[in-house]
Amino acid sequence: MSHPDAMIWNDRYTKEARWRNLQYPRNLLTTHQDLLPRNGLVLDAACGTTPTGLHLARQGWQVIALDVSNAALRIVQSEVQKEALPVSFALMDLENPWLPSNRFDVVLNFYFLSRPLLSTYRRSIKRGGLLFFETFVRDESYSPETDGNPHHYLEPQELKHAFADWNIIHYEETQRTSHSMHRSKSRRIVQMVARKLE
Repeated sequence: MSHPDAMIWNDRYTKEARWRNLQYPRNLLTTHQDLLPRNGLVLDAACGTTPTGLHLARQGWQVIALDVSNAALRIVQSEVQKEALPVSFALMDLENPWLPSNRFDVVLNFYFLSRPLLSTYRRSIKRGGLLFFETFVRDESYSPETDGNPHHYLEPQELKHAFADWNIIHYEETQRTSHSMHRSKSRRIVQMVARKLE
C-alpha cells in the first residue's frame, strides 16, 4: 500500500522496537470488561499489533483487526497462528471506510481519529453493542509544531455530542503524561464507553 500513513507506520514497525513489541490490552477495556456479553464479533480499528484484540481473542471472541500498516499486521499474525486465535486481518485505510451495518458487538478505537468513522460506527455496531474509544483532545497547550496534525485531535466534548443518543457508560477528559526516549509530554485525552440503545 502506497498510502502515506502506511509508509510512515511500516517504517516505524520495521525500525522501532517499541512498536514491534506486543503490549498489554488497553485499560479502558479491561476495567469495563464486565459489560461485554459472553461472546461476539469485535472490530479492532487501526489496531497496530492489536494487543486488546488478542486479549479478547484469547477469551473466545472473534476479532477482525484492521490497520493501514502491513508491517504491523505481519508482526501479530505469527502470534495468532502460534496460538490458533480467532483473529482475521485486513489491510485498510480507515480515513473514509465502508463497514457493514449492524455487524459488530464491540468496536475498539484507540488513538486513531477519522471523523467519518464516527457515523460509520453508529451504523455498524449492533443494537446493544459497545464502543470503546480513547484518543487525544485538543486543548490550550496544543501546538502543531510539537503535537502534529490538528485533525488527529477531537475538540472538547465532541465525542460525547456525537454519541449523545447512546447510553454513555463512561466518559472522561483528562490530562495524561506520556514518556518517550526524548521527552515527556502532557496531553489531554478522552475516554468513552458507550452502548448503542435497543
